[in-house]
Amino acid sequence: MKRILPLLALTVALTGCIRLKTEPIRVEPIEITMNVNLRVVQEVTDFFEELDARSTVMTPLPADNPEPNEK
Repeated sequence: MKRILPLLALTVALTGCIRLKTEPIRVEPIEITMNVNLRVVQEVTDFFEELDARSTVMTPLPADNPEPNEK
């Protein structure tokens, strides 16, 4: 027991001198730009709307008239 007590005291003394330096965590905002994808989608939509407007093959049926094949 006499040998353990000095070793225990030395261990406690040495661990009391240890210091840890920690830096605070910084939370910064993240910027995300999605303008490019939205612009491409809008341009594609506009392109196909123009094609649909010029098309004579695909004409929508009026809502009040049923299709000719339905009976």
